[in-house]
Amino acid sequence: MLGVFVRRLWIPVAGLAAFIALCIAVYWRLEGLYWLDGLFWIFHPHAIHYDKVEETTKAFSIFVWFGVMAFQIWFAERVLSVIFRKEGREAWRSMVNDAHIGKIRDHFIVCGYGQVGKTVVEQLARMKVPFVLIERDEAIYRQLLEEGIPAVHGDANRKATLQAAGIDRAKGICALIDSDSDNLYITVTAKALNPKLRIITRAGRERYARAMKNSGADEVIIPEFEGGLMVGRMIEKYSDK
Repeated sequence: MLGVFVRRLWIPVAGLAAFIALCIAVYWRLEGLYWLDGLFWIFHPHAIHYDKVEETTKAFSIFVWFGVMAFQIWFAERVLSVIFRKEGREAWRSMVNDAHIGKIRDHFIVCGYGQVGKTVVEQLARMKVPFVLIERDEAIYRQLLEEGIPAVHGDANRKATLQAAGIDRAKGICALIDSDSDNLYITVTAKALNPKLRIITRAGRERYARAMKNSGADEVIIPEFEGGLMVGRMIEKYSDK
């Protein structure tokens, strides 16, 4: 949010600085004022004793008053445009999101918002279990912010991203990315950052599942294998009829 304001306000700030410098120089030329006294007159024109200054100074002080008012209007326009335009709304949502994540405790971190990740998020929301989602796709991340879902933008296999999601305060993590190597790396990194963390991860192949178990994962899910077991149970159910 601060960066957006800086980009929008640097021109008015530069203009105001130049205007102040000009006014101080003119007051010094007209009345021989020290720079601090001139600065005081710019923002407090009532401090000018009208019966002790030149007519030119009076006229210039009116110009200064209108100039200060114009800059105030300019600043207000820029601030309001930042707040109410799309860029400003996104920055505000991001700031609120970050503040919310900073307060979350004993939560689950969900890595990846694919089909499995969406289902997990829906279940966590239904059970009212606090969670933070990590998503690398910027468009999806912005959509999550619009929906009010606490999310961190970045790669879940990076230490800084996991820390931004509050891994030191988390109860568990679900590594659900469509990459076995990424999920394995997340498992290793997460365990190193928080040894007490409960780790549930997804694997596509048996050899990665074993590696994840050996690296500290508490539960390893192989969707294809679990799906096969479910189909087998259904076949058994209908075969008994």
